[in-house]
Amino acid sequence: MFNVLKNFLAIYQKKIAGGLSASLKTGAAILTATTFASYVLGLLRDRLLAQTFGAGRELDIFNAAFIIPDLLLNIFISGALAAAFIPVFTQLISQKNEKEAFETANSIISSGIIVLLALGSLIFIFADYFAIIVAPGFDEAGRETLVKTMRLLLLSPLIFTFSNALGGMLIGYKSFFAYGLSPVFYNFGIIGGIFLSPFLGIFGPVLGTLAGALLHLGVRIAGILKHNFRYRFAVNFKNQSFRQIIRLMIPKMIGQPTEQLNFWIFAVIASSLSAGSIAILNLARNFQSVPVSLFGIAFSLAAFPALSQAAGEKNKEVYLKILFKTLKNILLFTGLSALFLYLFGEFFIRLFFGGGKFSEQNIRLTAQTLAVFSLAIPTESAIHLLARSFYSLKNTLTPVLISVAGLIIAAFAGFTLAPNFGLSALPFAFFLGSFSEVILLSILLKRKISKEF
Repeated sequence: MFNVLKNFLAIYQKKIAGGLSASLKTGAAILTATTFASYVLGLLRDRLLAQTFGAGRELDIFNAAFIIPDLLLNIFISGALAAAFIPVFTQLISQKNEKEAFETANSIISSGIIVLLALGSLIFIFADYFAIIVAPGFDEAGRETLVKTMRLLLLSPLIFTFSNALGGMLIGYKSFFAYGLSPVFYNFGIIGGIFLSPFLGIFGPVLGTLAGALLHLGVRIAGILKHNFRYRFAVNFKNQSFRQIIRLMIPKMIGQPTEQLNFWIFAVIASSLSAGSIAILNLARNFQSVPVSLFGIAFSLAAFPALSQAAGEKNKEVYLKILFKTLKNILLFTGLSALFLYLFGEFFIRLFFGGGKFSEQNIRLTAQTLAVFSLAIPTESAIHLLARSFYSLKNTLTPVLISVAGLIIAAFAGFTLAPNFGLSALPFAFFLGSFSEVILLSILLKRKISKEF
């Protein structure tokens, strides 16, 4: 496997990414390789979960327990931080102003911890009510277990607050290896927890998730130490860069929950369908996410610092070259991946999830769901690049508004189609929403570039 991956990366660097800078090619190659390794482990994780618990209520509970903690993290930290922090931090580093860059990072991490501690405490107290909102179709016993697992997983946003901030710094330094390697160790933690399930039941992988989050953080701490960063708890509101990041984060914080809300709505719809529908939807989604992460996210993330630098220098020629070359590569790889999964998805579902408590009916339904999900691979991947193009121009509002429009379209389609077409309606609704976003983002980005350069 490693020889095949090595050959692919060599081809990518020499031919496919020709014309792009060495750092961009290397970054894309490293992120693709580490993302591939992470997703191989992720598929192994899903196989073990499927074989251990089957597509039943326990696995539904495990998946539903992530919704609120992930929503909390993504609203306040993940997407908003990536959109606002990386361009500002990259600019400070390029100006050799590490003192202000580190002070800004300390303020971002500390303020994030304060906010998430406060909100996490409220969610912990009112977890019973959130469980009803997340999965109204669960019975009383299922909701009780959901409350317990959700409360444990509220620790993960605190850990990832620190880890994701360090990840933004690593991207700014173009230290892609430590950034990309951390999800590999996260999956190691979850897999280790699954082996505890004979003793702890569904709480085994839950505790494994927390262990994986700590490993995720540990890898990034090791990566950032060589840049002489030392964290100290401090929030400096007089720091101009910190205030700029907060201003840029606010629109993204408002719009960031759209994807999570999208799948939250899908989970609500799926909870009223047959038992195991949430688990099947998540398993198919995880498979569909592999090429999106390998090519859409990895290529976009590698291009992000270069786009930010070109935008800062008002170099339209370089900016457009990076944008179009990266978009071409994304559409090429994701288009082929979508066709491949559409044709051979059932084979891989059977290979990875067959056996144990995962029945033949579960396999067929998961494969059917994946086939429809594959339509959205190119569109979702393109969104990652187009949105980051706006972020590089320090515009976080437009992608937010477009994502809300996509959410409305997807939710309406899901509620309308699911009663007649069942679970397959949900991935199709997701495709309709993502396709609409690509069209709108493309039109508005063209106008934005014309104004900025």
